[in-house]
Amino acid sequence: MDQLPDRAQVEIDVFSGRPNPTWELGRTDLTVLLGLLQKLSKVKSAAGAANGLGFRGFKVNFLTGGTQRELYVKGSSVIDGAQRFSDNHKTIEKFLLAKMPPELHDQLVDVLPH
Repeated sequence: MDQLPDRAQVEIDVFSGRPNPTWELGRTDLTVLLGLLQKLSKVKSAAGAANGLGFRGFKVNFLTGGTQRELYVKGSSVIDGAQRFSDNHKTIEKFLLAKMPPELHDQLVDVLPH
């Protein structure tokens, strides 16, 4: 990504049949997230999107001008378009959990990863 995105919207993929909760990352958090992403190691394959009920991961939509880019994070698997990364310490997932609005965290605490 050549320039800092204008916005980053985080969606927690947790509900079936109704809209998933979302929130925006501020500029500082967006910069931190992109820095964490740059530290990851690329892999040839990673786990695909999770199916089933309950927590299925995070989707981060980066918006730059009219262009959108989606990042999918579930545990140690990070998918950025066609690029796949391994995050052995689940750094990005933990970061997104920490940036979740407290009231949303309280509502979903039973289904969130620990």
